[in-house]
Amino acid sequence: MKNIQSEVILMLTEKLSNLFGPKANAAIASNFKSDNSIVTEIDLFVSTLLKEKLKAHPEFNFYNFFSEEEYDQLIFPCAILDPIDGTRELVKGRAECAVSLALMKSSDLSDPSNYGWLYNPFSGFSLDSSVPFVASNDKSKQKVLGMVSRSEFEKGYFNNFINIDPRIEITPRGSVAFKLGLLASGGCEFVLSLSPKNIWDIAAGTILCAQRGIKLYQNGVEIKHLDEVLVKGILMWAPEELAEDLWTKFKNEKKS
Repeated sequence: MKNIQSEVILMLTEKLSNLFGPKANAAIASNFKSDNSIVTEIDLFVSTLLKEKLKAHPEFNFYNFFSEEEYDQLIFPCAILDPIDGTRELVKGRAECAVSLALMKSSDLSDPSNYGWLYNPFSGFSLDSSVPFVASNDKSKQKVLGMVSRSEFEKGYFNNFINIDPRIEITPRGSVAFKLGLLASGGCEFVLSLSPKNIWDIAAGTILCAQRGIKLYQNGVEIKHLDEVLVKGILMWAPEELAEDLWTKFKNEKKS
């Protein structure tokens, strides 16, 4: 799998260098889909490239391919891809986006055979299931940092939540896959989303978090199987020791 990742990184970097930065010589081509979301030439390029690479791979060539740009039925084992999560950020040249690939042998989030890969093409940040993880023993943090949707933050949805506990700090970031990569790498303590998410948005990041002891909760209840195309409700990714307290605070804030 590492060889595929390296090839995708090299080819994507070359393509993006013509669209961004000092050597840019073209504008990114994009269109609106039927749901009013943006699809760019980069989304289509990554989706086609990874499908070809996986179909030629002896370990994954029988996996059902389920991409934001090409999907039918969600059947396991499955390669679940969002070629660029955070397309609007990509178009703006904002480094809050990620290639999000999950290779799920089963829907069980505790299945050790499941594999996640997240890659940020602007920063070069790459995280996958083969990277060893060492949990921090630092218990001295004064703040509990959470990341939320930039659009939801700007609409003021978290204003009261921020004030309910001075130890909680909220930071807005684009792309849920990007946020989950930061969470899985220790960049924050939880991620909270108020809107439904498609499985391709969250599969890779949820796998990486699960492999690091960070669970996904739907309306305060742990999700153990990721097997729905659209995951509805209030979604929170957090370690078990934080989850109940955070959810209680959030529920109480919404009632006030």
